[in-house]
Amino acid sequence: MSGAEVARRAGVPQPTVSRVEAGHRVANAGIVMRLVEALRLAEAESRRLAELVRQAYEETAPQRADAGVSFRVRAAAELGATAREVRGFGASAVPAQLRTAEYAQAARLGGLRPTAGGGERRVEFVLSEAALRTWPGSGACMAGQLDHLLRVEADPSTSLGVLPLNTGLAAAPLHGFTVFDETAVSVETFTRELTLSGADEVRAYLDVYGKVRQAAVFGEEARELIERARRDAGEALRITR
Repeated sequence: MSGAEVARRAGVPQPTVSRVEAGHRVANAGIVMRLVEALRLAEAESRRLAELVRQAYEETAPQRADAGVSFRVRAAAELGATAREVRGFGASAVPAQLRTAEYAQAARLGGLRPTAGGGERRVEFVLSEAALRTWPGSGACMAGQLDHLLRVEADPSTSLGVLPLNTGLAAAPLHGFTVFDETAVSVETFTRELTLSGADEVRAYLDVYGKVRQAAVFGEEARELIERARRDAGEALRITR
């Protein structure tokens, strides 16, 4: 295979392949493992290489107090463009990947970052019912935002679930987040966006997501909750006017 073909299969830029071929270190072990997967080796050989990669990055990683934390503005967008699997949870706000421009402006949050599924790429989000019923600004943006979520729910390339109100959880999430593969987690705060790439932190967020997903509803039940929020939003806005 050419370097360009390996890069295409792995979903990474071609210069990344060149760096690895030349023996240069790349950003993280996850990128190296994508290249290993792209070679489609026998399972035993893939496991052997995965262990070598893990050891190499653990042994040479600098030990800093802020290791595994990034405040770089475009980090989440870049991860979303190359990740094979994107899983996200909206606790009180619609995740960036699902926002309309009007919603983002009213909520004073970051703009829409579309993340489409399809092919070998899996995209799944769970929103709390509270996020469907928390209206930024005057709430005028909610009709368009909820209509957009209904279109997303109907799109077979993206899976969308809703966590109903009055649901018990084994691990209550404190905030929304998005997990990219098993490589990094993006968390929005009031002032900036954090990207966490520590292995323990990523595993912790995946564990929370698993519990949220198990308690969520999908398909017709999710659609019914979105439609109900849409009707209630329209009625409330009519009354306030």
